Amino acid sequence: MIVEAGNAEKFISVMFNLNSAIKSESEYCCKICGDLNEKELFIIAFIGEKRSVKMSDIADYLQAPLSTLTTIVDKLVTNKFLLRYNSNDDRRVVKVELDRKGKDSYKEFKNRREIMAKKVLGHLSEAEQVTLIANLAQLVASMRL
Repeated sequence: MIVEAGNAEKFISVMFNLNSAIKSESEYCCKICGDLNEKELFIIAFIGEKRSVKMSDIADYLQAPLSTLTTIVDKLVTNKFLLRYNSNDDRRVVKVELDRKGKDSYKEFKNRREIMAKKVLGHLSEAEQVTLIANLAQLVASMRL
């Protein structure tokens, strides 16, 4: 399919602005969720969804080496965001769950996510919302090719 030069430029400009807006929102969310960095917030969100997870599952999710993850989790445990323990089934398996500060951060993260969704979708009709979501899904899929 042929892409007109003007459309390519407009697309790049819109994508740049979208990326900037997402980055700003992410930074704000990290700040209000406990002055976390993005990886730390991703870890808390992942654990919040799953409740109790193996360290290896988090490493797979972040596509990061276990050694890197261990350093991040150590910091989150020290700062009372996470609890780490050995599995009752297999003592070699290390599991992680949210501590009190982690639960508070996860709650704030979910609240902020809902606010953002309402902010973006709130001025669109239901049909426009469905179209936007489908187009964004298609965009993500085409960028992964």
